[in-house]
Amino acid sequence: MTNSSPNFVKVFCGELCSSNSHSATEVNILNREINGIEANINVGYDRFVKDPESLPQRILDLLNIAAHIYCADRLVHRGERKSLDNNAWARSFEFHFPVLDLAFWNRQEVKNALSEALTFMTGDRIYNFVFEQSALGHLPKTEYKQLSIFKDEVEYIEGDNNTDVLLFSGGLDSLAGVVERLNSFPNNRLIVVSHKSNHSVTHTQNQITDDLKKRYDHRLLPYGFECHLRKMQSKEETQRTRMFLFSSIAFAICNCADKHNFYVYENGITSINLPTQTDAVNARTSRTTHPKTLGLMKNLFRFFDADFDIVAPYYNKTKEDIFKVFETYNEKNLLRSSVSCSSTRSKPGTFSHCGCCSQCIDRHFAAYAASLDEYDVDYTDDFIAKIPNDETRQRLWQTLRLASAEKMRTTESLFKNYPEEMVNLVEHWNCDNAEDCVTDVHLLFSRYGDSIMRAVKSIQVKHENLSVPIADDSFLSMLSSREYLKTPMQIRVEEIDKMLRASIPKTFHSAKPTNENDFSNKVEGLLTAAGNNFTREYPVLKFGITSYRADISDDELIIESKYLRNKTTPSVVTDGIAADIIKAQDAPGILFIIYDPERKIVDDIEFCRSFETKRDSCYVRIYR
Repeated sequence: MTNSSPNFVKVFCGELCSSNSHSATEVNILNREINGIEANINVGYDRFVKDPESLPQRILDLLNIAAHIYCADRLVHRGERKSLDNNAWARSFEFHFPVLDLAFWNRQEVKNALSEALTFMTGDRIYNFVFEQSALGHLPKTEYKQLSIFKDEVEYIEGDNNTDVLLFSGGLDSLAGVVERLNSFPNNRLIVVSHKSNHSVTHTQNQITDDLKKRYDHRLLPYGFECHLRKMQSKEETQRTRMFLFSSIAFAICNCADKHNFYVYENGITSINLPTQTDAVNARTSRTTHPKTLGLMKNLFRFFDADFDIVAPYYNKTKEDIFKVFETYNEKNLLRSSVSCSSTRSKPGTFSHCGCCSQCIDRHFAAYAASLDEYDVDYTDDFIAKIPNDETRQRLWQTLRLASAEKMRTTESLFKNYPEEMVNLVEHWNCDNAEDCVTDVHLLFSRYGDSIMRAVKSIQVKHENLSVPIADDSFLSMLSSREYLKTPMQIRVEEIDKMLRASIPKTFHSAKPTNENDFSNKVEGLLTAAGNNFTREYPVLKFGITSYRADISDDELIIESKYLRNKTTPSVVTDGIAADIIKAQDAPGILFIIYDPERKIVDDIEFCRSFETKRDSCYVRIYR
């Protein structure tokens, strides 16, 4: 399979496969050898009932569907995250599934619910489904069992009124949920559902659950399952469909244990995950535990159980709040056991956390905000001492920007700047009306902003040494410059201004431009030549160059060049700038580059101010 994102991918599953190959437009996946075709995925649900074949057929179908969708997700490349083309990142699928309960899965409302849940949680375009009657249900029971998705190992789980089911990833939030429920309900048992995604994660999860079982009188019942590719390299590691896989097995366990809900512990900031500038294209922000994702999953499960619910107790908490759960129940020493890092493949040596991904950064800040940093994990790259790369710098900038941004100063500005996100939350938030929802979300992010700023202050107090200079590549330097208070447009303009102040005098030292068009062309050449030196990823801002006539079709920053020469008076330039401001009124930003070698402009500050106050994101810079 190529690394380009295909327009449409057909996925054939199980007995519908004619081979086990995969290409850019067709994927074949099966978990058992069928008709001489070798399996290419491993699906291993431990038995949570004595006889798995006694499960309702539609539940068996659900588990099979979830496993194959997850594996297909990993086999189809999305395209590069840095791509600005929406179509290059989202994918379209048509799944062909053999099912035991064809009448149920062929119901249009069930197909719609399944498709809606998957498209929202993944950010993909289309999930279509073609269901066919499976022949496996007509095979002898022993042969059918061999072809099933269950392993011989037994994790037999009995349900009662004092047993709860919880999704457990081994991360900080789900571990806090386990600790809180075991302490808050001392007579209850807890079934924790985990995905054995790789040996490292499985080892960590086993260590945590073994420890917790001893601590809490064996009231913790771990249930782990396997689902991964076999003899194939994954093409895509965003794994947005893993939540569907997790939820489906938790629902199946609930169904067998006569439980009508399960718990998802994830803090509200991570779940809502407001898009940053770099992730704004095509919902690239993760929505795996978004309130709408949980609501759509609940809607799907209610076709099986009309009373079913998915409960998210931490929906209005910050990561700092999660840290304090461990303090409340005197379990601070467990903090080092949890794994929050998303860079599972790139951590060297004994470090469990890279320190550079967004999850590590959020965790690092939260530990300082909660004054529990001494109990936190060690990071491969500690950005406080040195920011290792531009990507980490960008994430830090985004975090500080979100915490201090004017976009969320009021409920009105929050809704204005994030209308789609607020609409997605309203129906699925724990409140009675839209106004209360926006107010609750605003309060949550206000507390988050306060948490980040307290963390920053704590970092400064602990790490700033007034007797030595601050290193330029350190987080402390980033804080001292207050660069996070600047908009992306301001940062870009400052980069351009710094480069032009050095290059324009040298370029025109011996020969002045012949006319304004010549000046514009040379400015364009200077910017193009210096393009590789611009910090494109920090922050990401589409940058285009227009010479004399504004063209705002694709560019976020319009650049206009003016040249005061010979008999050209400042009033001529003034009229030209005023006309351009009107002409480019819909542009997010406009920069005027004025070359005035004869110093015809008397007061530079007043000249620039007179235009920069006429509209937002208008910048005037004068060069000689």
